[in-house]
Amino acid sequence: MTCFVLDASAFFHARDMRVFAGPLYTTRQVAEELRDPMAQAALEILRVHVEEVDPKGVEELRRRFRELSAADASLLVLAAARGCVLVTDDGKLAAAARRLGIRVESVFYRRPER
Repeated sequence: MTCFVLDASAFFHARDMRVFAGPLYTTRQVAEELRDPMAQAALEILRVHVEEVDPKGVEELRRRFRELSAADASLLVLAAARGCVLVTDDGKLAAAARRLGIRVESVFYRRPER
């Protein structure tokens, strides 16, 4: 079963997160960014697992991808460690993930199916 790692943008832009059939994860850093009450409630309602990641891995990725925040880098560490799909609408984060071989899904800007 495919698992998904959620960026903050997934909580803000999502129409219906149930389309992601599989375990949902995010990191403590991203959970702390969620100030919107609806986004905070989504963590519990959707049973999103909030994970801690290796800080050394975060710092290593921030050195490699200087434009990323610690929260963004934490998502890459988690997605790589768990083999999950990264769910984000952040272009810089998505580009970094693809460079690392991590599959990316968009929430708000979905491409039409062919």
